[in-house]
Amino acid sequence: MEYTSRAIALTYLKHSETSIIAKLYTENKGLQSFIVKGVRSKKSKNKLGLFQPLQFLIINSTLNKKRTLQYLNEISLAEEVPLSSINMKRRLLFLFIAEVLSKILHENKEDKELFKYIWDVKISLLKKGVLNNTFPLVFLLNLSSFLGFYPLIEKSPNKYFDLQQAIFVTQKNSLCLSEQDSGFLKLLLTNNACEIPKKNRMEILRSLILYYKLHNHELKNITSHLIISEL
Repeated sequence: MEYTSRAIALTYLKHSETSIIAKLYTENKGLQSFIVKGVRSKKSKNKLGLFQPLQFLIINSTLNKKRTLQYLNEISLAEEVPLSSINMKRRLLFLFIAEVLSKILHENKEDKELFKYIWDVKISLLKKGVLNNTFPLVFLLNLSSFLGFYPLIEKSPNKYFDLQQAIFVTQKNSLCLSEQDSGFLKLLLTNNACEIPKKNRMEILRSLILYYKLHNHELKNITSHLIISEL
């Protein structure tokens, strides 16, 4: 079945001397893995820049459900983004988003609402003058709503957030955030602007990675969050 779709580049791996295997999140067919032959050759019309994390693309492909690796008929940029608008922090945030998505998305599962959310997130990051250090936390929380385990907040006076139950509880256990970190999390969930000290941001980020694991979405071997913590 031939189709044309918007797509978002996530990750790629080298394959042979001149080829790659690229993961693209497509609007029409969900996550797809493509073998792209010759792209690392100097003579290739398709350059590796097309496959950088969160690159916006238009692709044409023929879906063969019997294959785990698909082939691209055509690929092009969906829009040009001035290089001056993409600083190092934005690049790292793009990498973080792409790493997370490559772990939690399933092949061939279409979700146009989630696709639109990711598309809009990148646009928002490009437009913002100052990037909030809490972005990775807010992103993981918002993403969890698409996956079915967004924290239950309501107007709970309870002091501790339980990662297993996804609710705030009265008694702290081994899977609870500290009272202070639970308070920061509650502010993030209610869209209250807040300054979170670096130590607490990193502890909450580590806890959210565990949170995903407890809810069957393991973010194994991602590394970009460690680099982001140093910015």
